[in-house]
Amino acid sequence: MKKTIKYILPALLAFAAVSCSLKEDLTGQPTADKFFGTVSDFNSFMTGAYDPLVILYGSDVPYVAGAGAEDVFTSVVRWKGFEQANINSVGNPDELTSELWKSYYSSISSCNTMIRIIGENTKIAKEKLLPIKGEALFLRAFNYFNLVRWFGKVPLLLVDNQEKAATEKESEVADIYTQIVNDLVEAEKILPDSQADASKPSKITASALLSQVYLTMAGYPLNKTEYYASARDAAAKVIDSNEYSLEPTFFNLWLYDNRLINPEFIFAFYASSSNGTGGYVNRAIRPEDHGEGGWADWTSDERYLNEFPHGNESRVEGTFYLTLMDGTPWQESTMKQPYVGKLRDGGSKAGGYYGAPTANKADGFYCMIRYSDILLVYAEAANKAEGQPSEKAYKALNDVRDRAGLEACSGLSTENFDKAVLDERKWELAFECSRWFDIVRRHILRETITKYYPEASVDEHNYLLPKPYEQLTIMQGIEQNPGY
Repeated sequence: MKKTIKYILPALLAFAAVSCSLKEDLTGQPTADKFFGTVSDFNSFMTGAYDPLVILYGSDVPYVAGAGAEDVFTSVVRWKGFEQANINSVGNPDELTSELWKSYYSSISSCNTMIRIIGENTKIAKEKLLPIKGEALFLRAFNYFNLVRWFGKVPLLLVDNQEKAATEKESEVADIYTQIVNDLVEAEKILPDSQADASKPSKITASALLSQVYLTMAGYPLNKTEYYASARDAAAKVIDSNEYSLEPTFFNLWLYDNRLINPEFIFAFYASSSNGTGGYVNRAIRPEDHGEGGWADWTSDERYLNEFPHGNESRVEGTFYLTLMDGTPWQESTMKQPYVGKLRDGGSKAGGYYGAPTANKADGFYCMIRYSDILLVYAEAANKAEGQPSEKAYKALNDVRDRAGLEACSGLSTENFDKAVLDERKWELAFECSRWFDIVRRHILRETITKYYPEASVDEHNYLLPKPYEQLTIMQGIEQNPGY
């Protein structure tokens, strides 16, 4: 069975963004009466829905695409436009945007197929397949949440219209968010109460993602501020479940050996060089000199490091890599920029945290939702919904600050508390594809980017990426975003 699925998936994934018929028996593609005789068969197929995402986050693509945030600096000339909010200067933005687009839609295609086949199944008791359906709904919501934040209006391909992908018109942003919420609410009801590790979603994982979705809906571009209360309540479910807690030592979060056992990861992708999902980001963020053997495709920014609050050193050392393997400080490296610590350890095939890389494709791990993120979602949403910071909101913020060795916040106005939370998100979630989305939903790109690049010309079009030009010829129902 696994060998069969292995050969089917590449064909499905390669054509996920175009019209595909998944019912034709002659194609070798899965149907309810073929390949799916046991629950294990369904799980095997569902595993393939993660592969394009694991590969995506193991690459440079999502990090550089969000380089308009302060945490990321890239020396690659052809990518500088992403960093300086001038994507029109990039000769081929498709190099990054196409990978985002295709990866999410590839995963969506598999999720839709899984949902359809579960609906058509007559061999296995429905209740045994409900957790797998919940997983497919959760992952589909995750994919659309990223697509709508990167690109705005996109085709909303579901089970009933996936075969019309080549001609389906793009949906309004509000309608996409409605579908995301519906998927997560349903997933929350049928997912398992818990999972063995963060690679599979549980009910609480769905609540965590819902809290992020509601927080985003409360901001730009929807500006539906009533969703702050919804974000607060969804985040409270996660906190009150006592399923997760902060890892006491921040640095330990980013060690490969702890990836499955730390108490903070709520949802994460785990790469494997043995199954073709090995990533190279651990090498892309290393310098090339002083024994590091990396490419330095992107780093952090000296200006960002200079602003970074120093409490205890665990969060600083866990976030940045500042002393190279031979003891050379980052200032004396070729790039002369502080390097990224969080994504450095991809296991033994990556040379570990301290060793030189031994392969381009290593066994990395990429956390999508952390407990500290949900604490900060709660703090921000509760303050906004209630008009002032509550005791519980202060505790959520100060738990994160306490681990970082920072003084507790108290006695703040609503506005100053909000600023403190947003700042804390900037530091806590660096290099986790979070800061760019915070900048967008709070509509603060102009004041953020001009601090680093005073010459940057920012207008509304900068809040979205251009849709991949190759997709404009494949998917006839989409239109290029304004300004591109």
